[in-house]
Amino acid sequence: MGRCERSRSRSCLDPTLRCFGRILAVVSILGVVSAQSTNPVDLHVLHEMMYSMNFEYDWDSYYPDPCVSGPQGIVCEVDPVTNLYFVTQMQFGFISPIANLIPCSWNATIPTSIANLKRLDTLSFYNCFMNSTITIPKEISLLGPTLRLLSFSGNAGLTGAIPAGFGKLTRLQRLVLSQNRLQGSIPEDLSNLQRLIQLDFSHNNFSGSVPATFGAMSSIVNMDLRYNHLEGTLPASIIQGMPQLQRLAVSHNHLSGSLPDTFTGLSSLTFLDLSHNELTGPLPPSLGRLRNLEDLFLNSNPLDGNIPPSLGSMRSLVRLDLSSCLLSSIIPDSLKNLENLRFLSMSNNKLSGFIPASLASLPKIFTLNLDGNKLTGPVPFPPTFVKKMGRNMRLEGNPGLCFTPQQAAIKVPDQSLSRCAEVPALQTKAPKASSTAISPNTATCNRSSSRVPWSLMTLISIFLIWF
Repeated sequence: MGRCERSRSRSCLDPTLRCFGRILAVVSILGVVSAQSTNPVDLHVLHEMMYSMNFEYDWDSYYPDPCVSGPQGIVCEVDPVTNLYFVTQMQFGFISPIANLIPCSWNATIPTSIANLKRLDTLSFYNCFMNSTITIPKEISLLGPTLRLLSFSGNAGLTGAIPAGFGKLTRLQRLVLSQNRLQGSIPEDLSNLQRLIQLDFSHNNFSGSVPATFGAMSSIVNMDLRYNHLEGTLPASIIQGMPQLQRLAVSHNHLSGSLPDTFTGLSSLTFLDLSHNELTGPLPPSLGRLRNLEDLFLNSNPLDGNIPPSLGSMRSLVRLDLSSCLLSSIIPDSLKNLENLRFLSMSNNKLSGFIPASLASLPKIFTLNLDGNKLTGPVPFPPTFVKKMGRNMRLEGNPGLCFTPQQAAIKVPDQSLSRCAEVPALQTKAPKASSTAISPNTATCNRSSSRVPWSLMTLISIFLIWF
């Protein structure tokens, strides 16, 4: 055991804790701690929470009543009837250097007495449980009547499953469980959270399927399930019945099956990321109905078939990534209608045919990546467009594609396209001059003889007409 763990002395604390200790000393010296006026139950829970989060300090001495004068992250409100404080917000851990929340010790825990805070509105733990392994206490599910925000973010030591009973937190508006080591399946009864606006379970080890019951969460705006081990199909109920949903991110999972051609209920959607999954089948034409969509990422899925021309109807689109799929056929000319498009990647597919020249008319295009396809013919863009795009235009890996001499003269860096073969121009041979001089009489005879066939044919025609 190290010296710091044996002595627990002030000099052994990390810089964050030492800085926090100085703040506590100043508060104690100035004597700003007021007489107790928090209700006894909440005061007891507050001190127990503070000692459980960080045992390095004598909280009773520094903050006899944290509601009256306490650290950042502790917020209380006065009851107008009893004139006593009740705890409404508690935040612990590290967010930024300017936020002086109570820092967490290496062995921080959450006491079960937290269930006694009957008016708690916000509960957050940021980068708190790093070295010790803990689970989410089931007592948190008893805060349902008041809790509106619950967040566990960046806690490498937070494991286990989501406790049963979280579906009872019916007043919850934001549920953030991101960047932890949580596991197990996602409870279906979370669909009872009809007031939920944000659901973020990204960067965990959740498995199983995406609950089809999530389609009933009509108030949700942001759903983030990225970087887990979810499998199965994307429920049709999600893309049909969530009219308020603006952001849907389920990338880096193991979703399979085809996308349902029912993208009709996501009228508010602006961000859709289903990349890095195992989705198969064709791109559904109903994607074109997402008229407010700005970002569409379907890359790194074994999708096949063609690119539906209906994608040209998504006029709000800013970024479109269809790379590393198995898409074939041609690039639809309808993409010229994407007037807000800045990023377009269709690399590493099986696209063939000519590149539509109309892509050069996209007014805001900044990145164009068509690497690794079977495109053929001369690059149909004017030299000014090629020069403007520079290395932001990627066309390698298309053996049948070539630059015209004018484009090749620009010498775009990192472009390895061959130069189109030049077609030789047709030359008209001039008649050879005769070495024999032609007399004026001979020329006259030649002109007369050239008129004989015409005169003969005229006489024959007149004869036939007459008779």
